[in-house]
Amino acid sequence: MKSLILGIGIFIVYMFMLGYGIAAFYPSPEYNDYCSGDRFIGKPLYPDGTVRGNCTFNPEIQQQEQQCYSQEGMPTYNYSEQGCPIAVNCDFCNKEYQEARISYEKNVFVIALIAGLITLFLGYGILSVEPVGSALMASGIGAIFYGSARNWDNLSDIWRFLLLLVALVLLIWIAMRLNKGLREEKYQRKKRK
Repeated sequence: MKSLILGIGIFIVYMFMLGYGIAAFYPSPEYNDYCSGDRFIGKPLYPDGTVRGNCTFNPEIQQQEQQCYSQEGMPTYNYSEQGCPIAVNCDFCNKEYQEARISYEKNVFVIALIAGLITLFLGYGILSVEPVGSALMASGIGAIFYGSARNWDNLSDIWRFLLLLVALVLLIWIAMRLNKGLREEKYQRKKRK
């Protein structure tokens, strides 16, 4: 029972350490670094902050808005003295932030994958003393899961399949190696008797 509790503790601390370590040494992009809060106004407003219906419909403004949206931008407006929109500017800060976030998640995936594989093999081969070995193996699997979950939306179905296939083959190989070692150990015990 003590070994189980220690193993669970090692796993939990490792997962927290991985998450906070990545955050401490490789911080994620912040939305406010790309977009300020006053940049986006969903509907054209008058200078006093109200929406009024006295402006005439301008198909050119609507076309500029639609073009901006189709380019994954966010329209911002220039106003006349009467407070009616006269031009649309397209702000791409949200798109830039999303691109930076996707790149960041891919890098976190690689970092977690490398850390997970190293930890998995450390637990399997070098630090096989129980419960440390099992806990490190679980931590390595957890790190691989953590990185995959962070980047899952950015992967295509084929990459998801390949990632799961490699993980399954690796786990089966480790399980077979561990069971082979246990069988050999039992055989040696019987042989000594």
